[in-house]
Amino acid sequence: MFAPILLALFMQPAPPAGWTDHYVYANGIRIHYWRAANPGKTAMIFAHGSSDDGLCWTNFAKEFARDYELYLVDARGHGLTDPPKQGDPADAQAEDLAAFIRELKLVKPIVMGHSMGSAATAWFAAKYPDVPRAIILEDPGLGARRPGAGPGGAAAATPEERFQRMIQRNNTPIADLIAECMKNSPKWGESECAYWAPSKRRHHPATALGTAANRPPMRELLPKITAPTLILKADAQGDVRKENEEAAALLPKGKIVHITGAGHNVRRENKEMALSTLKAFLAALQ
Repeated sequence: MFAPILLALFMQPAPPAGWTDHYVYANGIRIHYWRAANPGKTAMIFAHGSSDDGLCWTNFAKEFARDYELYLVDARGHGLTDPPKQGDPADAQAEDLAAFIRELKLVKPIVMGHSMGSAATAWFAAKYPDVPRAIILEDPGLGARRPGAGPGGAAAATPEERFQRMIQRNNTPIADLIAECMKNSPKWGESECAYWAPSKRRHHPATALGTAANRPPMRELLPKITAPTLILKADAQGDVRKENEEAAALLPKGKIVHITGAGHNVRRENKEMALSTLKAFLAALQ
C-alpha cells in the first residue's frame, strides 16, 4: 500500500518522471494540464470523466508516451482548472478542448474522452470535424441517459444534493477515499484508486450547477464526426448491445468494441483489452 506519509505530502502518487504540469488561458478560463513532452510526435489529449482529473489517466496514458506527446487536461471545475460559472453554455467543455488545441497550436491531435469527457470530445469533434486526427470515446452514453457509475454510486438527484456530496468528498481523508474505491471497485487495483482519491478532494462543487442535461444526444453528434473514431464500450449483451451497435453505425468512420467484463470505467476494469484494442486502432491510422 502507498505509504500514508507520501499521500499526505503529495496528495497522490507522483506522476511519471519527466511529466510536467502547466496552465494555459483558453476559452475565458485558466486550464491546467499535465504534459509528457515528445517533440515531433502527434499530440494525444485525454479528457477525463466527472469528478476525476487529468492524472486519473496516468496508468493508461503512460502506455502511449513512447509514440505520442501526451496532454492530460483538467476539465473546468476539476483538478486545478478554474471552476464553471453560472451561465456557462452547455458546450463549454467542448469549446474548452477546441480553445486548448488552438492556444497550444496542436496539429491534428488524437483526442480521447471518458464519460463526461467523451461527451465533450464528441461534441468538439462534431463542431470541428477537421481538427482531430482521430477520436476515442470511452463508454459514452449511446442510449437512454443513465446515472453516473463508479466508486460512490450514482449522482445525487438535485443540484443541492450534488453540491453537498461534493463538499463532503472534498473533506474526506485520502486514506478513506482509497479504501472506499478499493471496496467498491476491486478490479481497479490500488494504483488506480490512489490517483482517483485525490481528484475527489479537488472536485469543485460549482460543477453541480452544470448544464449536462442541455447537451445534444450522442446519436445527434455521431453522424457529424468525420475523424476516424473508436468507441470502447462497457460490456453489454442483448438489446443494450444492439442499441450500442446501432448508434455506432451512425459514425462515418467508426467502430465500437465492447470490452469484456468491463463496466463504465472500461480502461480500469479491463486495461489489457482496452489497450490492445486502442493500439490496433491507432496503428491502422498510420
